Amino acid sequence: MKKPSYRSILIVYFLCCLFMVAGLRAQVIPAPEDILGFKIGADYHLINYNQAIDYLKKLASVSDRIKLMEMGKTTLGLPMYYAVISSPENLANLDHYREIIKKLSLAEGLSPEEAQKLSEEGKAIVYIDGGLHATECAPAQHLVQLAYDLATAQDPKNLKILKEVICLLVFANPDGMNMVADWYQKNLGTPYEVSPLPYLYHYYAGHDNNRDSYIANLKETQNINRLVNQEWYPVILYNHHQTAPFPARIWLPPNSEPTNPNVHPLIVRWQNLIGAAMGAAFDAEGKEGAISRIVFDTWYPGYVTQVVDSHNIISILTETALYRYATPRFYTVQDFPPEYQDLTMAAFYPSPWKGGWWRLKDAVDYCLTASKAVLEVAAKYRQELLFNKYKMAKDVITRFQKEPPYAWIIPQNQIDPGNLALLLNRMILLGIEVYEAQEEFSSDGISYPRGTLLIPMNQPFALFIKNMFEEQHYPDLRKYPDLWQGLVSAEKFEGAPIEAYDMMGWTLPYQFNVKVQVAYTPISVRMTPVRKVDPPAGKLEGAGEAAFLLDHRENASFIALNRILKQKGKIAWAKKSFTYGGKTFSEGTMIASSISRNFMEKLAADLHLKIQACSSRPAIDVLDIKTPRIGVYQSWVAVEDEGWTRFILDEHEFKYRVLHDADIRAGNLATQYDVIILPDHYSKELIINGYPKGTMPPDFVGGLTLNGVNNLKEFVSEGGTLIFMNSTCNLATGEFKTPVRNIIEKAKRDEFNCVGSILQAEFDLSHPIAYGMQNPQPIVFADSCAFDVFPSFDQKITPRIVAKYAGDNLLLSGWIYGEKLIQQKAAIVEVPQGKGRLILLGFPVQFRAQPRGTFKLLFNSIFYSTAK
Repeated sequence: MKKPSYRSILIVYFLCCLFMVAGLRAQVIPAPEDILGFKIGADYHLINYNQAIDYLKKLASVSDRIKLMEMGKTTLGLPMYYAVISSPENLANLDHYREIIKKLSLAEGLSPEEAQKLSEEGKAIVYIDGGLHATECAPAQHLVQLAYDLATAQDPKNLKILKEVICLLVFANPDGMNMVADWYQKNLGTPYEVSPLPYLYHYYAGHDNNRDSYIANLKETQNINRLVNQEWYPVILYNHHQTAPFPARIWLPPNSEPTNPNVHPLIVRWQNLIGAAMGAAFDAEGKEGAISRIVFDTWYPGYVTQVVDSHNIISILTETALYRYATPRFYTVQDFPPEYQDLTMAAFYPSPWKGGWWRLKDAVDYCLTASKAVLEVAAKYRQELLFNKYKMAKDVITRFQKEPPYAWIIPQNQIDPGNLALLLNRMILLGIEVYEAQEEFSSDGISYPRGTLLIPMNQPFALFIKNMFEEQHYPDLRKYPDLWQGLVSAEKFEGAPIEAYDMMGWTLPYQFNVKVQVAYTPISVRMTPVRKVDPPAGKLEGAGEAAFLLDHRENASFIALNRILKQKGKIAWAKKSFTYGGKTFSEGTMIASSISRNFMEKLAADLHLKIQACSSRPAIDVLDIKTPRIGVYQSWVAVEDEGWTRFILDEHEFKYRVLHDADIRAGNLATQYDVIILPDHYSKELIINGYPKGTMPPDFVGGLTLNGVNNLKEFVSEGGTLIFMNSTCNLATGEFKTPVRNIIEKAKRDEFNCVGSILQAEFDLSHPIAYGMQNPQPIVFADSCAFDVFPSFDQKITPRIVAKYAGDNLLLSGWIYGEKLIQQKAAIVEVPQGKGRLILLGFPVQFRAQPRGTFKLLFNSIFYSTAK
């Protein structure tokens, strides 16, 4: 027998070492329970964000299938990490695959043959997130287990996923994940184990973080939008939620009606296909209770999901069942609604859940089944999905080369240039191409100067900008029973109008009070792309420093006002329009004095404001304004409107203190505050009564109580200002005995219906609360108020109407039913009481921090509290 050569021995030894290293590497990949001390989904155990990231860092250090990347910071300053998982070969070539999918997504200069070749070469990028709504715990927990499963899988199905797919795992609300885990841990084993959080699980937005996607006010939304629309361009975006319509265990596509029309039909087809594949996976694994085609529609585009549909990304939403946090619960059929108790099989509910224990682990397992089904579809149809990205982009571009709108024209000359810049920059963040005309041009008989901004519609995501800029015409589903009933013979529906799940109208130019124009015919003009829109440069005009004049119409002027007051400068508001230096200034013009010219020059530059310097102070009647002492009421029954109120106050540099129930119950408010803001709330009863005793830790129960309400009355009688926002006005009309009545407070749905639309309002521009507004102007109406005002013989206590709903052309975008009930009714009212006043802002002037055209109604109300 021939002896092996020395070289052969070395080769065998080297190969053995490789296999040993590979084996050791596989053995040292820790399971989550090895690090955490418990399995993901275990009863009474929640991991927080910090633990999740620590585990993924350990996983990435020993596995060549995962990389951890940072996308930015959260609102509270945490690094926002996401995991990229695929085969080692794919991870080594991430930039290459990102470039391929970017080319397919944008379709620029790409022939079908070239696109086909790229589709053969590329990888399907799939985004999966969890924890956006932090109290919906299972989705974020399952991401950790999914990462481990993919990092260690050796079966053919998962190996194919790793070969064909690049998976992004995103923790969508890290701050909230920490808050919820901390709250649950504090109360575990106490009577309050399943108590709700007494504060928002996103510092500003709470549940509304899933209503922010098309405008991206929040840092987390900005991070996700940048990741999706500028860096990765996924073929599928999967956004996990809880909870399913009871007693179903998970809701999945197909979606309910209505369907937003500004999506490519392929998006809907793929959503239905993926939903069917998910349902089949649940039934194959014996997981009962998957339901579709009810509750959740796709009309509103502010969600993480629907915002990407018009970016030619297939969005998938699921809602998995959960009791509360990590606490299990047992259900019997008797707990079910009557219509589900006989376990009838249906086309979109073929395997009804029969009841039993439901644990966090069950919810995690359902999330895992759903995520893996999505990944399996992406792997199976990788090439087709990639080519469809190209096809959808090309179809959209071609469509708007042949039909209007051909472009959106945005004049530079706007009432508030800062609003325009913010709106367009957010559109750029969301992947929209904005251009500047390099020459004069005309469109539909109108001439526009050089420098006019344009958004041509022959771009891949044109359906998104159409969705944002056009007026919405919500369909009356009563007219289209075939679309949604699913019966052999459609039944005529005679009931009240059928509402959408969320807003029915959202047209962003209306909300920002920005003027845009549709191009109904093709435009020919030289233009250059704009990467960032800046307002016109700020400038201090005129000589002297006796006084400085600021435009009340611009939101940035309120930042300036707060900075001037902080520097001990003086502020006044002009009561009437006036002329200075040959220029006319409107009522409400801000007049600053006792402040240096150098400070004002810097202010103008920093805030892009045109400020008029005066060598002598204008001799006009004014309201003197002082720095207000502001309180913002924060109920322990947490509401998103309170968070958004803080958001815009912080953004515009107002200083305020948060008041809780105990602060108001303690009284003596007039010595501490000039103005107290009562944000919108679920009901006046919850404001007064709060959580019942025994349902929450003692510090968080009880509400304002009637004693607190009496203290607020005393605050007003002593000269304070109370600002009631949207439906909280019902507290004013009910408890403060005002000569004002909300005529739609108890209106039935078949009498009046307008849950979220853009209406038109008219303003008394001579009233300080309306300074800076236009007449008329768009406003958001969302479960709002309309007032009848009763006169008084005593003019000192007669309410004054500041705004009313328009008579003609009331509806601008969305849907309203029974509009005659509110036409020409009061929308904002000042009600004098004692030495103070109540201000009833009957519609949400700062709704989700979106209608920037009406922010000043709140700002004016705040400063009006100190006006003399």
